[in-house]
Amino acid sequence: MAYKILYIDDLETKSREKDIQNLGYEVKLYNPTSDISDLFQSLEADTKACVLDYRLTKGKNNACFDAPTIAQTLRTKHKNDLKDFPLILMSNESIKVKEFDKDLTSQDLFDFVLTKQEFSNDKSNFKKKLDSFIKSYEIIVKHKFDLSKIIDFDENYTLHSRIKLDAASINKNLFSLSSFIYYDVVRPIGVLIGEDVLSARLGVSKESKDWEALLKLIDSSVYKGVFSDYLKRWWMDKINNWWNETISSEVPLRRLNAKQRVDLLKTKLGLENLIPLTKTKYSHSSNFWTICKDSGAPLDPFDGVELLKNYLPWQEKEYLSIESALAGKIDVYKNQISEIDKKAIREIVKKERSNG
Repeated sequence: MAYKILYIDDLETKSREKDIQNLGYEVKLYNPTSDISDLFQSLEADTKACVLDYRLTKGKNNACFDAPTIAQTLRTKHKNDLKDFPLILMSNESIKVKEFDKDLTSQDLFDFVLTKQEFSNDKSNFKKKLDSFIKSYEIIVKHKFDLSKIIDFDENYTLHSRIKLDAASINKNLFSLSSFIYYDVVRPIGVLIGEDVLSARLGVSKESKDWEALLKLIDSSVYKGVFSDYLKRWWMDKINNWWNETISSEVPLRRLNAKQRVDLLKTKLGLENLIPLTKTKYSHSSNFWTICKDSGAPLDPFDGVELLKNYLPWQEKEYLSIESALAGKIDVYKNQISEIDKKAIREIVKKERSNG
């Protein structure tokens, strides 16, 4: 059965409504009035998500509020019940979208945000992401806020105590728990890792002919909890356990360089078509453990520029490669780079220019 979506836009953009319908949703278009209570007349009991334009005051119905007001009204209404649903901000105002995207969790409003151009550029990704958020609410209700069941956690392993504590402190609020799991547990590098980080830690290029064969051998490490239908992740504890039991109980992954890791994988698994990852120009080490935040290139953290932010105890630090910094990305992340690192990068630029 198609999910029911309420699309709120003051300009009655039928083309956008049609675009969302073509993704397989049942869409109801709502043009807000000056009385916010009219919104509840348009909400059906089985509405599964709401997509809102940011600016809602230019339409013929003379609405006097924008998307955040509607979102706040809906969040307040469903704060302590199990009828809440995802709210998605989709606007032409890229500046507003960026403002909310910087710190979604502090806004307590939207599950995710995007520009209308981003929607047009990749509608299938929008559908995949929205479906995943809708399902997350359904799974949380189904498992009655039991975190272990929601994230399909294997109790034979240890989950960071703070994850359990922080999740438990969320008082039966669907939006808050869904956002916490997605933005603080599943998406960051930490207890879970994505494919690029997995590649870096195994030292294996994803372009290797035997990459998929290798992934099949560690299939038991794949994360299968909420949001796994959108973001593919692996449990790092399970990867370490697999390495210790199958590859080497004597030498941890972290102590080896990419070639050494690949040589061991080839010997133990018989996968001859594995190619070791190589260092970027300004890297000294191939003991890769993370990736460049911008390019996705493998990095030993010692070779990267640390990005300063408030990391939660189970989250690992993010880094920018020197290559990306020199390519101008330092301006994008300037508020997250220390003055010492900025100075070091400027020195490299000077040296590069002097060498012509």
